[in-house]
Amino acid sequence: MRGLVLAVALAGCGGGSGATVEGTFAPGAPVSDGVWVVESQRSEKADSAGFRVQDLSSGPVQMRLLRGSDTVGVLNLGSLPDGARATLRELRVDPSTGLAFPRSVQLNGTDVVTVNGLRMAPEERVPDRVDATGSVLGWNPESGALLFRPADASLPDLRVVVGIATEVQGATGGPADAARLQRGDSVRVEGTKDNGYVVATRLVIPSRLALNADGGNGLTAVNEGDGEKSGSGDDEPSSGGSGGGEREPRAAAAVPVRAAPVARAPVRLPGNIDRRGNDERRGNDERRGRGHDKEPKGRGRGHGGGKGKG
Repeated sequence: MRGLVLAVALAGCGGGSGATVEGTFAPGAPVSDGVWVVESQRSEKADSAGFRVQDLSSGPVQMRLLRGSDTVGVLNLGSLPDGARATLRELRVDPSTGLAFPRSVQLNGTDVVTVNGLRMAPEERVPDRVDATGSVLGWNPESGALLFRPADASLPDLRVVVGIATEVQGATGGPADAARLQRGDSVRVEGTKDNGYVVATRLVIPSRLALNADGGNGLTAVNEGDGEKSGSGDDEPSSGGSGGGEREPRAAAAVPVRAAPVARAPVRLPGNIDRRGNDERRGNDERRGRGHDKEPKGRGRGHGGGKGKG
């Protein structure tokens, strides 16, 4: 009798029940009809409302989203403590990797969860003002989208918007060229939270990307021999000979070990944040502003470049 009472008490407080993972699918995304849990070799039903997998043991878990007998997406989850619950909202499969990423997560019983190698947490876990050091997971200089992993493991990976209003500095001071950032580079991000993103006000990057005035031709990137090293600590080798112009830096080392590769994980700019950090919907105007040199040589609608009259 005493053992039965103890078992009931443990069940009531969540002890011994394992972790629970719930998921919903993004609007317009294909809907799975089942989930296969690889570690425990069992399947759970899924439908347009989503899915729920209970009694997961501690340790990394792989789930395969199924449609019939076909795998249409994969979820690699880091260890969840006993009794924890993770809700993955609006899952969408990245076609280039086959990995399913949620738009957001809700957690109970834990602060952070790793999804396909990305540290994720509810938006409220991100402070209103961010000042953090860490490493680059992904970087798109054209859109200004930076995927940043803070050194503080209690924080999730951050989606950072780097715009023309962002002050970019080298680690030793002075302006620097963010366009040549590489995966694994050590950086410092300062900014404010906005709708799940961090709008960067200041970005400190490796000193090898510092800029020097070049006598009337604007600014050019230079490599500083004693500058900060990124990744594994390897920097561009010193030639000791005459400089033949700008040298390309060596590839940075891989990001610290993750549960699964973060291959081209989605990093999108929110529709209401432009690269100036303004909270407004710029739509096609922003894209035309950055991609003007790629437009047809005609100067736009009704401004020449087409067939002449007569």
